[in-house]
Formats: sequence, structure tokens, C-alpha cells
Amino acid sequence: MMEWEKKRFRKMFPNIYREIEGDILPSVLDHLERCRSVEEAHEIIDYFLKKGEITEEHAEFLKSSKIVLESVIGSRGHGEYTKRGLR
Repeated sequence: MMEWEKKRFRKMFPNIYREIEGDILPSVLDHLERCRSVEEAHEIIDYFLKKGEITEEHAEFLKSSKIVLESVIGSRGHGEYTKRGLR
């Protein structure tokens, strides 16, 4: 069996590494689930776009799709991040 260096594995498989290490961070959708209004959701989308965590196309899709936003907004209660294993 081949042994892997931790740095090399992390560089080659960043998502798997984060899952193994338990460092699963909330995504833009996780944050949108906690929003209380469409305006607040647009602020969250703009923030994730500014940080480079979502693409411009993804941001535009989320903003333009009113049905998606309305179905996601407010669907998660306080404290559910830890219940789902997110930090």
C-alpha cells in the first residue's frame, strides 16, 4: 500500500481532504437557508461572489431565479449547522 504525504494529498484532492479532516464549511446555499428576505439573500450572494467562492454565472442564476430563492430562504433553523456536521 502506498503512503501519501499529507500536503500532497491535500493539494491533489482538496475536497476529499476537507471531508476527511472534518472541515466542511457551509456553502452559499447553507447561508441562504438562514436568510429572512430576498434582499438579505442578495447580500449573501454578493458576498460569496466577492470572495470568489461562487462564479458570476452562479450568482446571476441565484439572483434571477425567484422560485429557487423563495424555496430556500428560511428553510433552516438556528443551530442546524452543527447538527449537519458543518462548522
